[in-house]
Amino acid sequence: MSENKIEISSLKAGDILLSYGDGWISDVIRLVDGGKYSHAALFDGEMIVEAGLRGVVKTPVEHEVNAQKYVDVYRFKSDSGNYFSLPDWPSQPVIDRAHYYWDKGTKYADNQLYLVGVLIVIRKLPYWHIDNSVLRTLLALIFKLFKRIISGKETKSVVCSELVYRSFYEAIPEKKYGLSIKGTLNPLNESLNSIVENDTGNKYERDAEIDLQIDQLSSMFQEINPELSTADDKIALLKSGNPLVAAEMVSPHDLQVSPNLIKIGRIVKPNR
Repeated sequence: MSENKIEISSLKAGDILLSYGDGWISDVIRLVDGGKYSHAALFDGEMIVEAGLRGVVKTPVEHEVNAQKYVDVYRFKSDSGNYFSLPDWPSQPVIDRAHYYWDKGTKYADNQLYLVGVLIVIRKLPYWHIDNSVLRTLLALIFKLFKRIISGKETKSVVCSELVYRSFYEAIPEKKYGLSIKGTLNPLNESLNSIVENDTGNKYERDAEIDLQIDQLSSMFQEINPELSTADDKIALLKSGNPLVAAEMVSPHDLQVSPNLIKIGRIVKPNR
């Protein structure tokens, strides 16, 4: 089935742009996350508001489209079937919340790497897809980043998909724009104890060193996010407004499959 091609001029304020970028981190995010994308951003009517290596910034749409392998547009639809174009459903509250994070200079030096850490430690463990030596290197980088956050040398802030999720859920005054997120959060020990098979059908050989790293990173993640430490197995479903779920645990794939986001099409790259 061919993609519906759309021009940049067709974008509407409040549209969500999900994209797949260049670089190994983008590849790992998409691989671990299980979706088609490695990055998420919000269109405010003029520019893209996104969380990246420079923090929360505004980026020209053309620059974003040219920088990514592809960019797909998703449009909001409420649980009751309301769109931004309908009365009493303006997009401005969502945009204002995204601008709030931009206005206060929210930054995070390695947010993509942090997202990888969240996905690996809490959500999805890609043992059967990533070579052990690569996974050890990645976990070591995540450990250094977590340690800097815990020591106060790095400010924990929003990652790309978290910014989008927060912009909708935190939109005021009515907070009626929350995005429903499909899927469950499997308890970490269940993920670790499960028997998986790789693409060849062979059972995965457990690596005690990697298991130990994962356990250590899990403890560090809960120290960074103490609100999760008391949730335990009560975290069953990511749903807009669920106070037991850290917004930073929302990934590009979660946004991709949200029933509140309707795919419009893929943006045509502008002529250079």
